[in-house]
Amino acid sequence: MVASIGPKSVRGAGGVLVLADCGGSNGYRVRLYRERLHALAVNLDLSIRVAHLPPYCSKYNPIDHRLFCHLSRAISGRLVESLNWMQLLFSRVTTTVGLKVMCELARKAYRSGQKATESFRQNEPTIRDKVLGQFNYVLRP
Repeated sequence: MVASIGPKSVRGAGGVLVLADCGGSNGYRVRLYRERLHALAVNLDLSIRVAHLPPYCSKYNPIDHRLFCHLSRAISGRLVESLNWMQLLFSRVTTTVGLKVMCELARKAYRSGQKATESFRQNEPTIRDKVLGQFNYVLRP
């Protein structure tokens, strides 16, 4: 999403924080995820700090508690007829404290079975934290 709104949106920021759960394509063991985030860090010329929620702790994700209630309210009592309709409903979500939802449909067909490149695997630039390094790390440009 940052790539689509442009590097200007993060200009002057000291870095980007990504909160992620542990499963699926953004899991803490997925090298391809780290490789793609590193490419984004290079593109934005910003450090990206990744904090994975430990296994079975996704229920503590602050995004779930601060965002999903507003998304649920946006579609409450409405028949969701298409993805475009849902995108429109979600894109209208705002709050009095300044939350504004940006919603983008992923129309790209992703190939399964992709792996990180050999050069990334051999020279992975991931800087792991001393405490819980498997879940917390930084990718620098």
